[in-house]
Amino acid sequence: MDDFLDLWVDLDEILPWLPNEPYFVQVGRRHALMNELARAQFSVIEVDLVDVRSERDLLVELGQALSAPDYYGKNWDALRDILRDRGAGKPFSLAVVFSSSNAFHEANVHEFVRSVSLLQMMARTLSDEDSGQLELFYLADWVPAPEGAAVQA
Repeated sequence: MDDFLDLWVDLDEILPWLPNEPYFVQVGRRHALMNELARAQFSVIEVDLVDVRSERDLLVELGQALSAPDYYGKNWDALRDILRDRGAGKPFSLAVVFSSSNAFHEANVHEFVRSVSLLQMMARTLSDEDSGQLELFYLADWVPAPEGAAVQA
């Protein structure tokens, strides 16, 4: 438990410009994001979503990026198990940066939103279990909210 708390990185401190979770980041901030995550000693994995059209496609890409074993089931439970195994010896600090997020969003908004939600819940569950810190970032040329739009904190 102490190891886990010692490793925890407060993203508000290292990336004060980040929006609230989930972290939808403008592609122009990619370099700053990657540098700060590396400086904070995160293992950083970049997953390109340019060809992702479904949750299944996403799970395949994540399995490849995480060097999943051959028996990886390409489902949410299997992904969670791989991440838990990663934190079995020592809690991990992992940042997954999804590039071309807008491609998946535009191809299948329902499965994109569902995937974001499931990944966020998985990240929180893993931290509650002291497996590690999983942070998720979605890069694209996101359209900013109209000026004067209500923003919830």
